Amino acid sequence: MLLSERKHQFMTQDNKVKVFTWTPDEFRSMLEGHGFHIEKIIGKEITMPLRISNELFTRKKYSKDLFNSILQFELALCDKPDALALAGHMQAIAHKG
Repeated sequence: MLLSERKHQFMTQDNKVKVFTWTPDEFRSMLEGHGFHIEKIIGKEITMPLRISNELFTRKKYSKDLFNSILQFELALCDKPDALALAGHMQAIAHKG
């Protein structure tokens, strides 16, 4: 699903979760504009549940090796700033001051 609006209500059936979309630069600017010093911004490119069907995501028949491989791939992408634009979810390590 392409998100072209700033605010969406689609994650839960009762429409109580609001989703905001930001580019990596907008996310950084928003945090810095509120006085945060950013140490690092990472993105979840692979393990974001919105990218995987619920049936596939909740299946319990996967090997531990597969999960470890996915995790290692996700962590490797965290070290690549240009991969942030692929993220379904961004997180910042930041502090005030």
